Amino acid sequence: MIYTLIALILGFCTPIQTAANSRMRQLVSSAPLSTLISFAVSTVVLIIVALIASIPLMPSPQAFHDAPWWSWFIGIIPLITITIAIHLFKELGQLQAMVIPMFSQLIFSLCIDHFGWFGAKVMPLGWQRAIGAVLLIVGVTMVVIIPRLKNNGKVDNGGLRKVLWQLAAVLSGCLSAVVGAILASLGQVIGSAIQATTVLFAIATVVMIVFCCINGSIINMKKAFTTNAPWWIWMGGILGAIIVYGNAWLIPLIGVSVFMMALLIGQLLLSLLMERNGWLGAPKKHISWTQIIGILIMLTGVFLIKF
Repeated sequence: MIYTLIALILGFCTPIQTAANSRMRQLVSSAPLSTLISFAVSTVVLIIVALIASIPLMPSPQAFHDAPWWSWFIGIIPLITITIAIHLFKELGQLQAMVIPMFSQLIFSLCIDHFGWFGAKVMPLGWQRAIGAVLLIVGVTMVVIIPRLKNNGKVDNGGLRKVLWQLAAVLSGCLSAVVGAILASLGQVIGSAIQATTVLFAIATVVMIVFCCINGSIINMKKAFTTNAPWWIWMGGILGAIIVYGNAWLIPLIGVSVFMMALLIGQLLLSLLMERNGWLGAPKKHISWTQIIGILIMLTGVFLIKF
């Protein structure tokens, strides 16, 4: 139970990370560059932690031999999901951009656990876990979908372009579950969750450096160091490292689905509190009883899936 609670607490970090990265993006006027900065900060933090803990930065030759070849490309997956996410709000609107990846991540994480894909521990989908999954979906609907529909959040499903972007949203959610499973498996193979997480961010950072050099946005890096920038914009990279490390550490202990669902609940809960109180520049919004009940239903769903 304690590990599930830690995953829930890690979910609290996600809205803060999102707010920090969004502010960084406004400052440097480039989504790819803000992503690079976030990844670079994460990499530096993890290297410092590894050095303090006397953990080798590079996996051993035996680890390279034992780990599946595709696990070393794990750092590319977050870049794909980020690229998709950048376009989803514009192409699908806020409602679908949030809900479709969320649902696909929840469902695919259950599939990963059930079949043991990507080196995950097999956790069969029995009736209790199935009921828990249904409760999660009901809870997400009450917390996210219903309030936005009440505020005239229209869902437009027309056109081939919309369908293709909806499929891309499904892919994004699935890949989010996949990266957690692969990272956890890699951490077990090489014997260090810190080392596996460092590998992920190092690969992603190198790829983003190349990309930002090609598109010319790297010249705006100096904008991130302006004196009038709020200090908390650097928290995006720090919290990113903590959240991703949580994947590598906790998934082998509680499974992909429980980790992802607890993370989601924490994310939604703090997001509601941020909107209610206007924290970190979030627009103030009222929290309805429907959303509160939805959170409670989601917690019940996680309890059923875990136990």
